[in-house]
Amino acid sequence: MKYKQKQQHKVIPLRKQQKTFVRATFPILPVLAGGLLFSHCVDKQKDDVSQAGDLAGTRPNILLYITDDQSWLHTSISGEALAHTPGFDRVAKEGILFENAFVPAPSSAPCRASLLTGRYPWQLEEGASLFGGIPRQYPLFTHLLEKAGYASGMTYKGYWPGNMIDEKYHTSPLGQACNLPPEEKYPYGIADCDYAASFGQFLQERNPEKPFFFWVGVSEPHRVYQESIGLDSGMQLAEVTVPSFLPDVKEVRSDMLDYFFEIRHQDAHLVRMLYMLEEAGELVNTLIIVTSDNGMPFPRAKSNLYEYGTRVPLAVRWGRHIKGGRVVDDVTNLLYFAPTFLELAGLPVPDEMSGRSLTHLLASEKSGIVDPGKDFTVTAMERHSFSRQGGLGYPMRALRTQDWLLIRNFEPGRWPAGDPPPFRPVFYSAYGDVDDSPTKKYILDNKEDPTIMPFYELSFHKRPGYELFHIPDDPENLVNLAYEKNHQKVFETLKNQLNAFLLETKDPRILGTSTFDEMPFYWLWAEPEPIPVTEETHPFLF
Repeated sequence: MKYKQKQQHKVIPLRKQQKTFVRATFPILPVLAGGLLFSHCVDKQKDDVSQAGDLAGTRPNILLYITDDQSWLHTSISGEALAHTPGFDRVAKEGILFENAFVPAPSSAPCRASLLTGRYPWQLEEGASLFGGIPRQYPLFTHLLEKAGYASGMTYKGYWPGNMIDEKYHTSPLGQACNLPPEEKYPYGIADCDYAASFGQFLQERNPEKPFFFWVGVSEPHRVYQESIGLDSGMQLAEVTVPSFLPDVKEVRSDMLDYFFEIRHQDAHLVRMLYMLEEAGELVNTLIIVTSDNGMPFPRAKSNLYEYGTRVPLAVRWGRHIKGGRVVDDVTNLLYFAPTFLELAGLPVPDEMSGRSLTHLLASEKSGIVDPGKDFTVTAMERHSFSRQGGLGYPMRALRTQDWLLIRNFEPGRWPAGDPPPFRPVFYSAYGDVDDSPTKKYILDNKEDPTIMPFYELSFHKRPGYELFHIPDDPENLVNLAYEKNHQKVFETLKNQLNAFLLETKDPRILGTSTFDEMPFYWLWAEPEPIPVTEETHPFLF
């Protein structure tokens, strides 16, 4: 089969897109039809400061909508027609599309722990791990909003998988859950929850005298997928643009179509939620944030600090309070939303929070780079799944500027995707930090093929201590420049900048006091017992 040529991702300018939003054209449910340290910078421009002050204390309703495992370019407004995301597109067109948004960690629970606390993963102890917990001494923005009079609710995935039973952790991070089942059964792999109906019930039952905060944690496009559901729904293999770090074969293309099918499914719920807010007369008063907790569940993406692992979609809408139709290029991080929400609610930001507020970016009327004084962010990874002997993680930190990505791999002697056979992880096959999938299987089954070996090496082989990528020339992070003679000056500058930031924020890895490798690994939040490593569970170790 002849496939179309790969195309470089490019955002379609908003001004060139159709301005009119026609709700009737949206499918209601496709599945039924088919500086050095920015933390202390105060160099905000005067006009932004004054506008930010006008927004502070306005106490908006807040709808936080989080997809599960979606990379930044997989929305239709960013040029990916297969994604078909009219809900996300509407929020972006009528609000702000953030082109350089990053997660604090490319793993769901650590990302959500950072989002809730406004702290970097390395500042959260057990919270830096997927199967850990959020220590109680760190305040959550959700609790602070509730104490300030916000009506709070959520649907489906909140902070999970993490320990929410043990009293040393936050046992109830979010508000009352509402998880209504769908009227018709969804396909295999789709969560058995009507997110939109659940939000609708919350809107009906809330106290209208209070502002509300509602957390929508959809499960899609997290694996597992119903195999070939994308093809069966009418999408075509030839329409897929395969990232260059994956083999361009039928199996991978079909796997990506299944991924796009789940993106379509969840976005249809967002379309309905926007309509519900309109019908309730609350759309103009509601700050809407749509994003994801990490990148796509494919090799070299999720659980990695490369672009496809940490860079996520982000669109923000807030009626007449912020100027719409803007594309903002500032490098941002999801942990910045905790102080932003508190500032908008008129609440003090606790000293425990490390993130900085984004209120001045929301208030500005500019596009492009709004605040040149804050031009980088830092992402991190500790332990994802139980995929190495002794439950060890693969510790990484990354500095991302407008043009450069520098990754420090603290333990280059370890396997970045998890130990190879004969090690048997708890939940997955070998290389357990990569979700089991047709794509993973194809690469491993064909790794001896000279044409597939490079893809195997990119995703599963060991890596050097540092990796450096020039984003404009290498958006898929394939060419490591860290050890190239011509790039030593920029490498040393960025390395010093990253290490200085980690030292300033007291990262145990840089201080030499890390206990991350000894952190407990809990099976599930409902069974808060550290996992045993026994001959029965891991016979190859004995």
